[in-house]
Amino acid sequence: MPVSRTSAHAVLRLWPGGTKYTGDGARVSMTQTTEGGTTGSPVPRAAAPGQGLRPITFFATVLLVFLADQLSKKWIVKAMFLGESRPIIGQAFRLTLTHNTGGAWGLLPHGNIVFAGFASVAILALLFAYSKVGRIDLPIGAAFALALGGAIGNLLDRVRLGYVVDFFDARIIHWPIFNMADSAITLSICLLLYHQIRNPSSNSSSVPAVEHAPIATEARE
Repeated sequence: MPVSRTSAHAVLRLWPGGTKYTGDGARVSMTQTTEGGTTGSPVPRAAAPGQGLRPITFFATVLLVFLADQLSKKWIVKAMFLGESRPIIGQAFRLTLTHNTGGAWGLLPHGNIVFAGFASVAILALLFAYSKVGRIDLPIGAAFALALGGAIGNLLDRVRLGYVVDFFDARIIHWPIFNMADSAITLSICLLLYHQIRNPSSNSSSVPAVEHAPIATEARE
């Protein structure tokens, strides 16, 4: 069926099932559209994007990190008193219960409200970032899930208690006392660095290009 010049120059989109849509959402056939009508040539398909975490897997990971963080804190608070330290691997690694109202290495020791604000912004940023690139690459999606679960866990502590419960004491490397949430956030940073090292020229937020048909088209996402 012939189409108008306006329709011929509309933005085309390709969906996984192969259905082609114009910019205004109207469905057209699986052939190339030209000003004079349709041809029998199939429209080139976009390359399949890299496999990432599905939303259900992403949010399940977030929940798992959050629960592991909160349950471990609940157990340590019941099992130990504030300031108590128990050896796990000699003096190299201990459990030491502390309350942290600031950041690592004594940064802003009474800045609980400030760090709660930072955590809130980080959570919103992570959710926005995942909505854009979470299905593009697995390490990135996993990193966002780990960081999000950890950020929510520590934010809940700051809002509910006024401090963060820390207890892992890695004295062998003179590291600040930390918790499960901090571990997840650190692992997320390692995953992002790993991805960057293996794909130094990649742009995770980009969408694979589609070969243009013989009419004016625009790739949008």
